[in-house]
Amino acid sequence: LEVVLPWFAIGTAAMANGICRAAVQRTTEHLVSTGFEHDGLMLRDLPNLRARLAEMSVRTEQSRSLLGQTLDQIESPSEVTPLFVLQSRLAALQAAVDVTDLAMKACGGAAFSRHLGIERLFRDARAGWVMAPTVDHLNDFIGRALTGLPLF
Repeated sequence: LEVVLPWFAIGTAAMANGICRAAVQRTTEHLVSTGFEHDGLMLRDLPNLRARLAEMSVRTEQSRSLLGQTLDQIESPSEVTPLFVLQSRLAALQAAVDVTDLAMKACGGAAFSRHLGIERLFRDARAGWVMAPTVDHLNDFIGRALTGLPLF
């Protein structure tokens, strides 16, 4: 378990970060290329949509940064390396859910159509929540590690 879990956690964290990056890219493309015929405004002209996109980008980069720190920990292991691995997976899974939720809101009704691909990212982001170790398990493991209890 100590051999498989870290690599699975890192792999799924990377996958979740990829979902975040794809959601940011597709949302950006939609906001830049879509507008209103009646007044000529583009979606990117709306400050609330730009704010959602900005939040998506920040959450994505926060998660990617933690994953990078975790990979550094794996290259030079210490007593906190397992904690970094667990936190990296949890942060990435949460970021993917948050970022795709914001993408759905920023893209509006178009987000439900298959041509943007956001609805699939929204669905895929949620898969990590129920794949063991689930988000609830990860929170428990992290809490156990922080309070000096054994993980298993």
